Amino acid sequence: MTVFTELARRGLSHPNTVSFVKRAVSVQNGDGEEIKMPTWGFVLLYVSFVASMVVVSLVSYTLKEVVTTLCMVESPVAAITVSPSTHESGDKAEKEGLLESGPTITLVNQKPITSSIRGTVKHLVANAGGYARFRGLKIHFLYSILFSLVAQFFASLLPRFVGQTTLVAGLAGAALANVHAAWTHKVVAMPSDQKLWQRIPAKSNWKTLALPGAIATAMPYVSLYLTCGVAMAMGLHKLDQENFAEYSGAQWTSLAARMVAVVVLAITCTLFLCLPAIVTLVRIEASILPEDQDTIVPFDRTFAGKVSSKMLGGTGVVGFLDAWRSFNWEARRRLIKLYVKVFFVLAGLMFLIAHVLAFEVFAIMGPKLGKMLAQAKHDGFLTR
Repeated sequence: MTVFTELARRGLSHPNTVSFVKRAVSVQNGDGEEIKMPTWGFVLLYVSFVASMVVVSLVSYTLKEVVTTLCMVESPVAAITVSPSTHESGDKAEKEGLLESGPTITLVNQKPITSSIRGTVKHLVANAGGYARFRGLKIHFLYSILFSLVAQFFASLLPRFVGQTTLVAGLAGAALANVHAAWTHKVVAMPSDQKLWQRIPAKSNWKTLALPGAIATAMPYVSLYLTCGVAMAMGLHKLDQENFAEYSGAQWTSLAARMVAVVVLAITCTLFLCLPAIVTLVRIEASILPEDQDTIVPFDRTFAGKVSSKMLGGTGVVGFLDAWRSFNWEARRRLIKLYVKVFFVLAGLMFLIAHVLAFEVFAIMGPKLGKMLAQAKHDGFLTR
């Protein structure tokens, strides 16, 4: 969520953006007549853009952070149904066969709450109120600010080298592991009156959270380095030097194959590096949730029998490897499907917003829009 907000804020406040907008809304046609967007139109577009980014950020937070986190901790429960027998015994012989004709006991696997985005949101609203869609937003915002500050601090201490960003992200993630755990607890727990400082786990839990926190924050950069490295090895970083007009069929096929290979590698890194890292972190954080706090979705605190409660003499905390192993294949498929749904929802939302903004520009400029675009293209603001 904060990524969208930060990009919007920096983009709108950057001096080059202001300069570009001024040139874009005030161009001259071939006759020297200035074509200028009205002030009210510029304000309307600006407000619409900011409002759109806020909406996208909130929707992205709900789907990519809240719903997916609940999916990572949910353990579907099985319900036992008992169907009474409709047969009435009349004599002694029939009564002796009571075991054979008694009630029927059926074990029914209930559908996971997080198998549906709509179902998950309805469940949240029903159990935690209308603002449950954005639960943990304040802590998430605080964590994002602290992460940026801590990362800049470590970056200033370390010398520049290949992979420095990965190390810095890992150190920042480890340093703020307890804060991220507080956010996870806020998302997965039932509503309570606890303050932020009360949700932050004890310092003794830092040793448990530091390693998974570091890996989860560093792994996206590891995946990025791997993907970019393979792309550079395939020569895709030199495409601006290529003359595509002289490409043969074999060269086009080679280019397409290399691009597909890079995309496949990026998806593979996401599925087998980034996804296990974040799931492991969230499940370890959920395991240290105090036992007197209930979760808003069904949650197996034993992690398929791998963890014993503190009341029974166990640690109550799942191990690093067991956190991922206890996340079975059904849950993994459900999480991947959820991410795919989220991608299409956000893509559709961005597509809709782009068309709304385009319609506003057309409504504001009217017939002058064509001349404005033609002149902007002539001046180099637009390319074919």
